[in-house]
Amino acid sequence: MKWILGTLAAGATGLLLLDALILEKYFFKVKVFNIGNKGGSKKLKLVLLTDLHIRQFLLPQYHRLAAKVNELQPDLIIITGDTLDSTGKVEPMDEFLSLLHRHTTKVAIPGNNDYKADRSLQHVKAAYEKHHVDLLVNKSKAYTVRDTRIMVTGLDDFIEGDSRFKAAVKEIGREEHHLLLIHSPLQQEAVKEKMAEINKERRVSEQLNIRYIFAGHTHGGQIRLPGYVPVLPGMSGDYVNGWYNASAPYLYVSKGFGTSTIPLRFDARSEIILFNYHV
Repeated sequence: MKWILGTLAAGATGLLLLDALILEKYFFKVKVFNIGNKGGSKKLKLVLLTDLHIRQFLLPQYHRLAAKVNELQPDLIIITGDTLDSTGKVEPMDEFLSLLHRHTTKVAIPGNNDYKADRSLQHVKAAYEKHHVDLLVNKSKAYTVRDTRIMVTGLDDFIEGDSRFKAAVKEIGREEHHLLLIHSPLQQEAVKEKMAEINKERRVSEQLNIRYIFAGHTHGGQIRLPGYVPVLPGMSGDYVNGWYNASAPYLYVSKGFGTSTIPLRFDARSEIILFNYHV
């Protein structure tokens, strides 16, 4: 009996280690959500990537990720920070970006680890520009995606950067389709307060109309137990992963793709998100 119990315990431990070390990191999940005007006649495909945490080399899972993104044929790729790990190099990031379809519209913001890897973001920005990715740092830019105008506002990192929401939307009025990109989900609370202040001073026709906020940073806890998340990164607040906010702007926090500090994931499988945006 002791031998049987010992064998079962060893087997269970082995399966847990296999899951934490390999399965949840390398075999990522593609989650699909329908958003926007559900009765709309057109569907735009938005792919959200976050927290890639690319380090010294581009490992095989990143090739699989790029292949899956290309297979999904998105109209817009959104990257919400920490493409690099704090110990990461731009060269493997450059290699990853080269794997994505060149003509797909792409937009990104920085995360705290991007700053740790490249304090001035000079090399990060150059890599993005080389592969036709707009790095929005406290900026807004309008994109025409399959004849639909989408306004995207990207904010600087909440921890290592200088987030300035009012500056980012100074020249922006009411948009039918307006997305906000942040890295740390807690950042949305300050943003919502400032948005209320701005709209209070504007006529209804000129008020900001941000419909969705996309964030990462938390890794879904990265290592957690069912119903319990022991540790979250700073500036996560009470946000772990999934949908938040009962009314617009709706917030989605992704578990992201890579790992930070400890190269393990448990009960927080890596993910990329496909939003079918109905217009």
